[in-house]
Amino acid sequence: MQVGQSVKVAGWAWRGAFSMMLRPITWVPFLLVTAVQFAVLAILVFFDKPLILPFGLPLVQRLAGEAATHYPVFYYALPTLFSRANLVIGALVASIAGGTATLLFARFWGMGNSDGAWRRGFRAAPTLIPLTLLVIGILYGIGALVRLVPRDLMLTNAAVRWGTRGGMLAVFIIVQSLFGYTTAWVVLMGHRFLPALRDSFKVTGITLLPTLLVVALPTALLFPISYATSRIDLIAQKLRPETTLALVSVQIVMELFCTFILVGALTRLFVWRMEVGR
Repeated sequence: MQVGQSVKVAGWAWRGAFSMMLRPITWVPFLLVTAVQFAVLAILVFFDKPLILPFGLPLVQRLAGEAATHYPVFYYALPTLFSRANLVIGALVASIAGGTATLLFARFWGMGNSDGAWRRGFRAAPTLIPLTLLVIGILYGIGALVRLVPRDLMLTNAAVRWGTRGGMLAVFIIVQSLFGYTTAWVVLMGHRFLPALRDSFKVTGITLLPTLLVVALPTALLFPISYATSRIDLIAQKLRPETTLALVSVQIVMELFCTFILVGALTRLFVWRMEVGR
């Protein structure tokens, strides 16, 4: 597929996803994930309140250590705290919600129906959750590779620092593109773990550039806030430690919209590929 045509296909998929924003039912799975994220954030922030203390304090200690239970260290650690908790939310909640959303999107584009979408999403959980855990594990492992770059070099050389960040961002986009159609294969076509992986790679290979572009847009939109939360040490020093709470809240809201666009656009591309042939 030529570059110009690929850009048009990606734009067409994005427009399809944006058009679904006018249908309230398609928001429900994403709003559920957002509600869980804010609930977990509230537990972390108010871990020292009497009602939350019995489980909030051990949670903070386990995720970030004893030092994180004290002010202002807690706010410096909050992005890490939430990020680790969010991995569990992603595996147990977002995976099923994503499957349900895929069914809802696909119905509006003429593939299957959304009757019992939540029931079908939960029924697919034994496959969706391991697939999500696999992606999380791969992305976490890739992120850990940054530690191989000498710390002094990262701190003193801007070219190395930004080159590393750009390279990691590109790798993240590629990995998410390869696994991007697994959910659709599971909930729409009834695939199990390995067939979903195999056929997701196939569809990505056929529609490589449009898929990369579709994944790159929400990833790029989320990068500034992700970068800000990763450099919270500098931001909190210049402002107030509590600023981290606002940043994490903004990140959750941005993830809501970006995930909606990502899932919608990938579903649109998947339905299209099934219509024209794999």
